[in-house]
Amino acid sequence: MGKFFDLDSPLIRGLNKFADVMWLNILVLIFSIPLIVQQYLMLGAILFDEQAATSQGVVFSYVFWAWLVGIVVSIPIGPALTAMHFVLLKIVREEESYITKTFFKSFKENFVQSMILQIIQFAAGGIIVIDFLLMRGQSPVFKYVTMAVGIILYLASLYIYPLQSKFVNKITGTIKNAFLVSIMALPRTFAMAIVTLLPFLFLYFFEMKVVPILILVGIAGPAYLCAALYNDTFKKFEPKEETLTEEQELENAIKKIDNEEGTDEER
Repeated sequence: MGKFFDLDSPLIRGLNKFADVMWLNILVLIFSIPLIVQQYLMLGAILFDEQAATSQGVVFSYVFWAWLVGIVVSIPIGPALTAMHFVLLKIVREEESYITKTFFKSFKENFVQSMILQIIQFAAGGIIVIDFLLMRGQSPVFKYVTMAVGIILYLASLYIYPLQSKFVNKITGTIKNAFLVSIMALPRTFAMAIVTLLPFLFLYFFEMKVVPILILVGIAGPAYLCAALYNDTFKKFEPKEETLTEEQELENAIKKIDNEEGTDEER
């Protein structure tokens, strides 16, 4: 029974991971508060006013301005999501790291590119939503095309911040690689899409009852599962570390000692 609660037991390690994921979720939520408040204030009228929600012109106006302002307000979310994925991949690979320190280190190092990527993503997502609203009453073909484009962009967006957190690349390179990886690992990509949509499904079916759970793991929880899914895919693109046998390691150690002794004699 004592081994069950040892620090190295699966239970304790699992609880530690869960605590780390919860803390990461709170960190990301802190950076998401400006956007959540802004969207709530600007879209509240059509969310809670049935009369306003029935007018297409009113809905379009509210969504348009909420999107336009949201592009700027959402900027901190990009670096926060990048930092979150950087830490989550370490957790999945069971690499030792200080969660908060590692998070803010990655946040700082990737701030500029992640900020630009966030602006691009938010702008592209808003355009899809606005196009869909403008096509009300139009031919269903246009709606299906818009939905198809939106799905493709969403699948690629699942890899934007993980790629930014792990690989050094230009913004255009990261976006291009996100599309390529989403196609190369299509079954895993679909699984990631389902996982990331779960919080919205829970919120739809259970409404406010699941809000406390979402505050704890609503963002980082699905992202952790995504990290477990894209981990093997990323390993294919990472430089392989050279593995040495014990004999080779011993030879290298002897050579190093000999070189140090030779240097001392020359002195």
